[in-house]
Amino acid sequence: MKTNEIYLPDLIGRGYKAFWNTKKRYAVLKGGRSSKKSTTAAMKYIYNLMKYPLSNLVCIRKTGNTHKNSTFAELKKACTRYGVLDKWKFTENPCEATYLKTRQKILFRGFDEPLKLTSLTVEVGVLCWVWWEEVYEIDDEEEFKTFDEGIRGEMPEGLWKQHTLTFNPWVNVHWTKKRFFDNVDPEAYTLTTTYKCNEWLDDADRKLITDLELTNPERYKVVGLGEYGIPGGAYFDEFRTDIHVIDSLVIPNDWRRYITLDYGLDMLACYWIAVDTHQKAYIYKELYQSNLIISDAAKAILDMTTEKVYETLAPPDLWNRRQETGKSAAELFQDNGIDFTKSINDRVMGWYNTKEWLKPYEDEQGIMTASLVIFKNCVNLIRCLPQLQCDAKDPNDVSTTPHELTHGPDAIRGFIAGRPCPTKIKPKVIYDPSLSARAQRHRDNITKKPKGRYTDL
Repeated sequence: MKTNEIYLPDLIGRGYKAFWNTKKRYAVLKGGRSSKKSTTAAMKYIYNLMKYPLSNLVCIRKTGNTHKNSTFAELKKACTRYGVLDKWKFTENPCEATYLKTRQKILFRGFDEPLKLTSLTVEVGVLCWVWWEEVYEIDDEEEFKTFDEGIRGEMPEGLWKQHTLTFNPWVNVHWTKKRFFDNVDPEAYTLTTTYKCNEWLDDADRKLITDLELTNPERYKVVGLGEYGIPGGAYFDEFRTDIHVIDSLVIPNDWRRYITLDYGLDMLACYWIAVDTHQKAYIYKELYQSNLIISDAAKAILDMTTEKVYETLAPPDLWNRRQETGKSAAELFQDNGIDFTKSINDRVMGWYNTKEWLKPYEDEQGIMTASLVIFKNCVNLIRCLPQLQCDAKDPNDVSTTPHELTHGPDAIRGFIAGRPCPTKIKPKVIYDPSLSARAQRHRDNITKKPKGRYTDL
């Protein structure tokens, strides 16, 4: 592709000139939906890879198998728009793209495959560019820093190192906000994009977004304006750190203990819960780890379980049989020393019950608390619960995106679903023997309406 054969503004449109030209180490694009972030990033990379014959690109997502319908598809579409698809070879196994003329590479990797991230190499030139798509999925800034430090070494003349971060700002406590938008980093170019810079949207597309300004202002803030927030509103608006998060305490031996979990290769979210004599629940221990096969997951759980557990709860899908073994995940866990009780999987009722357990109340000592409290060491549950969003199509349900936020809460829902909400211990009524108080009680009694079928005449 010769640079003089195309006129870039005709293909790219407006709003991204500074992003296209920046050579700062970090190019950070947050924005609303349909704002051309990913499309423009893909167009820029195909253009520059063909312009600089020693350059190579790696695309990063939290989970490797999500590239196929995102970065992989966008880069392939960019080649088509430039009319150069025949000059590239895209393969799904291994997932990569090769510029046939020079053997330059586009690699696709996920943080769920750590071994594939430790020794990235290319045949030609240097690995100088990184595209972090949906970087909000990367919840630990240390993961980003570690990979960033691995892009090192001298660059050939004319090349530069650069990380491009593209994402919808679904959650307002993500590390990207503090690092790139709350503070000024001289090494970072930042841009907030909106649907308004996408001239290829039709009126119907725009109306879907603009209608939100009246019908759902909180969601419009994120989807329409590209600002940090929680679209659709926080599902658990009952949650308050000062009420629900407590210091660790010594749990009496007579309290009943439970384990509840949500399991997948993408994440094992496991919690230990103690229930006191008033049926108040204390979540006191957390195991939150990805990429564990069942035998390793079972060992990790058993290693952390030193107490007597009354019941271990797991979601019904673990009883589905697997083609490769003929056994269900529940049976494989049983083979590795853990017996499960199947939890109830009514999502909406489970979330309703969870809201009831989180509802603050004043206890007998006049202290605000809730029927479900969490020890401070359960950091991922404390992080995820308040960020869960209402589902856009069903406000009674929790949104399944961002998916990373759902693992811990799903495990807790499994514990609570079908469990009656405990009786809240109300503050004691203190009797006031003073004459004025007795007179007021007498007035209240004589003015109180009698029970029964009476009407005012």
